[in-house]
Amino acid sequence: MKLAIIGGALQGMEAAYLAKKAGIRTLLIDRWAGAPAFSLAEEHAVLDVVKNEDEAMKLIEDCDAVLPANEDPATLDHLVTMMRGTSVPLIYDPRACRITSSRLLSNKLMRSLGVPMPAPWPDCGFPVIVKPSDWSRSVGASRADNQRQLEKGIKTARLYGGGVVVQEFISGPSISLEVIGNGSEAVPLVGSQVLFDETYDRKMVISPPENVIFDEDLLRRACERMAVELELGGIMEVEAMVSRGVPRIIEIDARFPSQTPAAAYHSHGINMVHMLMELFTTGRLLRPDTRGGRVAICEHVLKQGEVLRSKGESALTQFKGMQVRPGLFGSDEMITNYRPGEHAWAGTVICTGSTIEEARGKRDACIQSIMDENSIGTFSDPVPEVRTA
Repeated sequence: MKLAIIGGALQGMEAAYLAKKAGIRTLLIDRWAGAPAFSLAEEHAVLDVVKNEDEAMKLIEDCDAVLPANEDPATLDHLVTMMRGTSVPLIYDPRACRITSSRLLSNKLMRSLGVPMPAPWPDCGFPVIVKPSDWSRSVGASRADNQRQLEKGIKTARLYGGGVVVQEFISGPSISLEVIGNGSEAVPLVGSQVLFDETYDRKMVISPPENVIFDEDLLRRACERMAVELELGGIMEVEAMVSRGVPRIIEIDARFPSQTPAAAYHSHGINMVHMLMELFTTGRLLRPDTRGGRVAICEHVLKQGEVLRSKGESALTQFKGMQVRPGLFGSDEMITNYRPGEHAWAGTVICTGSTIEEARGKRDACIQSIMDENSIGTFSDPVPEVRTA
């Protein structure tokens, strides 16, 4: 089997990594010569599929499927048109992506299904979160604790176009759960806890969540209902914040995610790339066992001089030459461009255990080993700023 991956940044790294675990050969295409995922694929090409469609098709025609691993609207739209009428399936649901890419549309969907979510303004009091509708994650988002901050946040969010969403600010653990559907049925997979750095960028994922008490069945049912209502044909990531044991859904994205799939693979052996290849090449919707399993911690680290940081995933895009290094510094494995003596390098540390204590202990020992063997004096583990009204 051979998979073409379009995009060589965070999602492309994740897809290439899991494809290799599943024994699937990969062709990775990105228009940037410094894409970090190139070194994880068997073949790669520096190419803009929009501007060089004929050349791209020649490369793709011997692949069994194409997986978009990017969020560029122009590229995604062009891939839909480009692959239409070919025998190579595109692992992508444009309708579901259009709805979930808009917070206004996805919130409307969630309200219609009665799934737990933050209350909208002005039905809630302060604090609130203000976000542009059409940008994912924390881009253009701000917290408002009073009317003045609310007006400022709305003004900022409007700069991004596409409308503004204002809703209750939920403080609590962040949970992510992926769903794969065939258009009529949907399979919720394994929940993960997501931890952030000071810029609200994902720095660590723990699967299953660490000591977080919440109604997991409620979240799984809500995810399945949303995927079925969307007639999801592919993969969707659901993000929720836990408040008083209730998972309140804050975002849904019908795209291939980053970091959480690797955690699910190492905790429960669930390979989402393999599942998607099976679905789009044979029509089979696999239903893996989500019970039990191990505990997996996937953490991004950045080394700069004599400082090691637990850092958000976007830091990895600065580096190329990523390789899978089993057992490095006592980890289960690392995905890294590490070389002894380098002033700066980055990587993803993956540690597992039969319990969270065992996994945490291995992670802590790995971090210490990195510091000892590289004469690093400081470990920085920043968290988002917590403000009070």
